[in-house]
Amino acid sequence: MFGSFNPVRSLPITIVTAELVVHGTIQTRLQRLTDVVNEPGVIHLIVYDATFMEPGSRRAVATGSVAQIQLPDVLFLHTGGPTESGAEARTAKQAIKATLLAPPYTIEGQIHLPNEAELRQALDAFSDVFVPVTAARYWAYGVAESPNDVDLLVVNRVRAHVAIAAGVEWRGAAPDLGGSTNPW
Repeated sequence: MFGSFNPVRSLPITIVTAELVVHGTIQTRLQRLTDVVNEPGVIHLIVYDATFMEPGSRRAVATGSVAQIQLPDVLFLHTGGPTESGAEARTAKQAIKATLLAPPYTIEGQIHLPNEAELRQALDAFSDVFVPVTAARYWAYGVAESPNDVDLLVVNRVRAHVAIAAGVEWRGAAPDLGGSTNPW
């Protein structure tokens, strides 16, 4: 029974708050970064070999062999290691280009919305606190933080505003999966 668990792995991580950028590693058995931060009851992350820096200058203001980061303070985070696993079955979603504003940061990339009849319904269907943004770019010119490109950024939905440009194409139905009638 216990042999089926995933082994613990170290995941290099960058955590961004409104006033700090934290580099370090986390230990997890989970495969997806979004699962790590959306796990029920998790209110903080334990970060190993943490370096706390000022945004923009990246001047180190503190270090710690072990640190606790409060998730409600996190604007977004990303990893320097492997990103989301595509092998696991997930609900079909539609990728759509969006701009997310998590002051002082601006984030551009693709959010993945469930297939609903209308775009506004799909946007309203976000339920996880942390949502993935793929092919992401983030910056904060007001604090001299230059643009950074990452494959996957996990954004705190409670701390971000989402803007989708007018005229973005939206499919109101799930894509055809080749004529298969089996819903499973």
